[in-house]
Amino acid sequence: MRRYTKSVNVRMEPHVDERINEIVRQDPTCIQRGYSNSDLIRQFLRMGMTQYEKNLQHKLKIQRGEHYG
Repeated sequence: MRRYTKSVNVRMEPHVDERINEIVRQDPTCIQRGYSNSDLIRQFLRMGMTQYEKNLQHKLKIQRGEHYG
């Protein structure tokens, strides 16, 4: 499958890079889907952004007084 993405250079600390390599080699989901390091990082970003947006919506509701924290 060809992916249409914008190329972005990201610097990682060596221990983070090693951990990503480890996950790609050992995680059954990564193995089954044939994930590369870039695929895994994209997945982490999607998951993280989704969670961030949920948290932001919750914070905005509290700020507007619609929900009490």
